[in-house]
Amino acid sequence: MDRRTVLKSGGAVAAAIALAGCPRGDSEDPEEPGDDESEPPADDGSTGFDDSLADRADEDAEDVAFVDVEYDGLETPSDAYRVWTGDPASFSFVDNHTFDGGQALRCEIPRGENNGSNAAYWFPENGYGQPGAVRQRAVVRLGDDWEMRPDDVCRFWTLGLNTEAGVQGSGGRGRPSGTDGWSSMLAVANRGEPSADGYALAAYTYHLDQPSTSGEFELTETRVPADEWFALETAVAMNSIEGGEAVPDGEARCWIDGELAYERTDFRWTTVEEQAVEYAGALVRYGGSETAPADLAIYYDEHELLAEEVPEIPPYERHPHFEDPANMDDYDGRVTYVNGEEPATYRLFVDGAVVHTDWSNADDHQATYNDTVEIVPADESESGYAIAEATASPKSVDGYLFDGTVVALEADPAPDELWVGGDEVDPDDYPESPTDG
Repeated sequence: MDRRTVLKSGGAVAAAIALAGCPRGDSEDPEEPGDDESEPPADDGSTGFDDSLADRADEDAEDVAFVDVEYDGLETPSDAYRVWTGDPASFSFVDNHTFDGGQALRCEIPRGENNGSNAAYWFPENGYGQPGAVRQRAVVRLGDDWEMRPDDVCRFWTLGLNTEAGVQGSGGRGRPSGTDGWSSMLAVANRGEPSADGYALAAYTYHLDQPSTSGEFELTETRVPADEWFALETAVAMNSIEGGEAVPDGEARCWIDGELAYERTDFRWTTVEEQAVEYAGALVRYGGSETAPADLAIYYDEHELLAEEVPEIPPYERHPHFEDPANMDDYDGRVTYVNGEEPATYRLFVDGAVVHTDWSNADDHQATYNDTVEIVPADESESGYAIAEATASPKSVDGYLFDGTVVALEADPAPDELWVGGDEVDPDDYPESPTDG
């Protein structure tokens, strides 16, 4: 194992993704949540984990990454995660409801609301390719006086999630195609027979074979306790691909306090290798249209991730024409090339300089590293223009930063979308060669 990581900071990046839910229940008028000044909860419930996921890592593997998210010392959740959707301010660090150490992660859901937010570890932002398998651990606590109306559902965790490829992994937009997003989430639900043991655990999955437009909802027999910590362990592994078709062997598992609570090994999520686990971790949304009946909170601590089958992304400093997106402001503009359903080849001509980058974020498009990109600087080009040349796989997004002016684009077929300087432009507005202008 050549990559063992204790969390490095990554800034939050704004974006939006709707999350689907379940039928709405009756709501009451919302009230402003009060300050959380309660005493720390008693030491009850889970004893946590006896070891670390790092102990399970193959030390000789080159495609493994271990991440220990250390909350102590961090100022905001966005120092650890990408916090987006709903109300990002609902996530905070607190020191009065911790499992161990000085801080825990808290997500509040005010009475009469359902926003929550996502606070998930973003693999590409932290220098990793999207892994094909991710195991996670955390201790989780449904807050004091947690309550739900009959049939209400609250999502609280994602085993894996991909939005870079598209938006079909959430929002009730229909069945994913294999190239436009997927997700594997967990929820607590006030369904089944009432029980003093807590609330039912449910799995909520967007996959190629889901029975409805809003993913597949599966209720388990496992109960999730309220008002006490429980040890959560999850694992997800992408399905195989044969001849461009998804094989039904994708895996999702969940353990509560060491007991297997959910398992499926027949998921089909993707038909392309590039679409794998982009995010993993806390994801909170109360219901779909139903709202919280009281001021609620969920707490997280001791988050670890073990990623396997991690594609290597060349370090920025070792690639002469691959630029860290953190340096975006050093350039005049950016280009986002959004490819369509078929493979494409293209050449982008710039009167100035151009570099490849793995984050462009125009119109919520996440550019990723494309190892086919070749950059010819202007002083080495016969035309006198800087050239970016690449082969784009179906539904992929390539990103560039440039100084000067984009003057020509030769593409076969033309891109679905082309963004220059943050604005969408018509690819036909550019000649195929600088000499044609």
